[in-house]
Amino acid sequence: MSEKIKRSYIREILDSVDENTISFAGGLPNENLFPMKELKEASNKVFENRFSMQYSKSQGLDELREKIASIYTEKLNFPTTKEEILITTGSQQAFDIISKTFLKKEIVVQRPTYIGALSSFKILDLNIKSFKHKGFLNRDLNRDSGLYLMSDFSNPTGESMSHEDRIEFAYILAKKESFLIEDGAYTLLDFEGKVYKPISARYKKSFHLGSFSKIIAPGLRVGWIRAEKKLIEKILVSKEALDLHTPTLNQMILNQYLEDNCLFEHIKDVRAEYERKMEFMSECFEEYLPSFKFEKPKGGMFIYGSFEEDSFLLARKALEKNIAFVPAKVFYHDNQDSYEARFNFTNSSFEQIELGIKNLAKLMSK
Repeated sequence: MSEKIKRSYIREILDSVDENTISFAGGLPNENLFPMKELKEASNKVFENRFSMQYSKSQGLDELREKIASIYTEKLNFPTTKEEILITTGSQQAFDIISKTFLKKEIVVQRPTYIGALSSFKILDLNIKSFKHKGFLNRDLNRDSGLYLMSDFSNPTGESMSHEDRIEFAYILAKKESFLIEDGAYTLLDFEGKVYKPISARYKKSFHLGSFSKIIAPGLRVGWIRAEKKLIEKILVSKEALDLHTPTLNQMILNQYLEDNCLFEHIKDVRAEYERKMEFMSECFEEYLPSFKFEKPKGGMFIYGSFEEDSFLLARKALEKNIAFVPAKVFYHDNQDSYEARFNFTNSSFEQIELGIKNLAKLMSK
């Protein structure tokens, strides 16, 4: 199988785990926090409407786009109208339709970066370059290239950009006139409830991606792209060729849920639970596996740190003992060997977190 069409390592892990596996691998939100009662009530209302089973607009339902636009305007200090929102089938789809429409040969990514984005760029045969420090962008970016990054709680590292960095990135982009793909999957998951203005708000040739997967439920597969109207109109052609439209039913359920409930009250509960899980995992690492060096994240879903040995080989050994985590090698476009690794803390119980790290420590002591 060619490198270009190789399956995601994380998907392979998720396919191989069973009920005996303690998995810190996937970026899975906690199922116990899905608002099932409220979603069921919303679904019952939606099923009364036959249009829920009909074809709908390629750009997405007007009402849902208006609600997403209001989040940008009111929460992100980024004035937005519904015409600047395109609903996608999960934010993953956004990589494909933006790249096909605007990127001719090259994409520049953070080092390390989100494996789902790398997979999408590779299958489209884009030349991928990576950067560790923003100074390199002055050399690597050009008018026809794109820059992909996460400014909030980056996957896998959990790092966020400062206000000053965001301004500087916008300045570099304006100078180079490159396309910006800014992934906001974790923007609303700051443990203190802070929300920072995206780089996209300072640069017009940009696409800001969002998703309901991390804040409500991923099974609905509803994400979005926020961009200027003229850019939305161009990528709409690629969207229509791919799937005509994101499922009407899923959009209507989400729209009804947002109509009947306060999204940010729900997110407040999610953040609080995730912070407790993060603190507990941190304590377990410090007690049972002090050789694993990391900094506590201030939001998001992952702890990222470094072992004293090759993390890819360790991950293979750990999986044989029913413990799953992701070695950093897969987050590098050139598969660089690494001692670093990513651990998801949101989808395991407190008991699983402690037992998994205890058993990993035992494995490493042999």
